[in-house]
Amino acid sequence: MPVPSPATTLHPASGAGGDHLVVAGLEAIIDATAGILAAESLAATLQAMADALAPIVPYTSLVVYEVAWAERICIPLLATGSYVEQTLSSRPRLDDSATGMAVLSGELVCRGPDEPVLSVMPGTPVNEVESILVAPLRVGGRVEGTLNMWREASDAKFARNVVFTPAEIMLVERFASLAAIAYANSSQREQLRTQALTDELTGLYNRRHCEAVLEAVLKDGRRRHEPTSIAYFDIDTFKSINDAFGHSAGDQVLRRFADVLRDHTRAGDVACRTGGEEFTIVLPRTDASQARQLAERINGAVRAARLGPESDLTVSAGVATSGDSLDDFDELVNRADAALLLAKRQGRDCVVVADPSPA
Repeated sequence: MPVPSPATTLHPASGAGGDHLVVAGLEAIIDATAGILAAESLAATLQAMADALAPIVPYTSLVVYEVAWAERICIPLLATGSYVEQTLSSRPRLDDSATGMAVLSGELVCRGPDEPVLSVMPGTPVNEVESILVAPLRVGGRVEGTLNMWREASDAKFARNVVFTPAEIMLVERFASLAAIAYANSSQREQLRTQALTDELTGLYNRRHCEAVLEAVLKDGRRRHEPTSIAYFDIDTFKSINDAFGHSAGDQVLRRFADVLRDHTRAGDVACRTGGEEFTIVLPRTDASQARQLAERINGAVRAARLGPESDLTVSAGVATSGDSLDDFDELVNRADAALLLAKRQGRDCVVVADPSPA
């Protein structure tokens, strides 16, 4: 993105009418509040921040970081402008970066093109002319993130153009206060939404989310004429574990089996706990052969892991596939459930694949 020339509104406090432009910037921040706070997801909130700030204080690049205090690093949540790929891979450390300085001090950090650089983002030019502005996002007295803005230029003759003015710095500080509130509200909503769709014991998705995902995957599969499969798993003789060793041992078995599912499912597969000892994996764009292979791989992994109080845990699985995703939700689920019951009757610790649905 080209750096604007000094004749533009890049420096709202320069020259006559600067106070008026500052007032206009503050009014723009107020006007942006409703839209930012109304965003329905964290991603939408962050994008609304970036979009709202651009006309108030122009920038060439912007990043919103979240602070991971335990690791003492910052993790990018949104990046726009130059070097997006490099930025999303970056993890600025709190102890040796301008971002970390803003987090630890709780104060805005601004570095001009003539000031020393604490660290250079890997994959970006070392000698680029730039100014950086880092505003901490305080939530309840604690810094939870930062709003980072850059103005970059390819040639030193543009160094004057990339400087943030005192008025712009003030506007960014005000904007960061709004951004912190929006970030906190959106993060809380996202957390509550995740909790509503997650099984507390295992951390997998729950039945409610499983049903919603399967409906959506079937609809998408019909449109694309692609198969959809589901795999039902049931932990064999689970009741005897609870009866002989107590519910804490049973809970440990459920958590360990959930770990196996996480380790052996593919990107795009959706693993869920859908009952006491029952689990379901929704498998988009997966035919019967692929679904069988995945289920058998999971069964083998359970045996190899030697789970349970006596290290002999096994699971049974039922698999059903809709070739062009033409089955409705209930039909596919019922066929997978029937296959699982057949696996149980055949002696457990096996995978049964349901017959294809009638054409």
